[in-house]
Amino acid sequence: MDGEAEFESGLFLDGEPTDVVFDALWVTYSQFWLALAAADRFVDVSTAIPAADSIATNGDAVGIPTRSSAGNVKVALSAWPATPPDGQGDLLDSSSIVVEGRELHLVNVEGREPGPVLVVEDDGPYEVRVWRSEPAGASTTEYFDIRVCRGPASG
Repeated sequence: MDGEAEFESGLFLDGEPTDVVFDALWVTYSQFWLALAAADRFVDVSTAIPAADSIATNGDAVGIPTRSSAGNVKVALSAWPATPPDGQGDLLDSSSIVVEGRELHLVNVEGREPGPVLVVEDDGPYEVRVWRSEPAGASTTEYFDIRVCRGPASG
């Protein structure tokens, strides 16, 4: 079984998200962001810069660190009605984001064409938890399991 199939097969064994999207993107400068997808609103990701293995937030975006300074990442982004079960890999951290417009998506440094959009139940505060899995075998692709649920982050 390849790394991607192994990652995806074990994602939701302990619960069912209300929405899930899969995305793959090229990242540089060891970071990417989960951000509001509102077309009518500018989201400044430059104030949510992650450090080392810690995520960062500015309320509109969550900065997520990668191990590689440049490379491919694959992400499972899911919405949950309540606190989700633990994800795949090592928990990096949890943070919060205030959603307006019910939609979230992933952004890289270069600014890319919009990718898949995760739809949450309502506007308001959400907790974001991020797990990272190491590349498998000869692969250099990092895998991220990002789970979003209603309510502010607890820590």
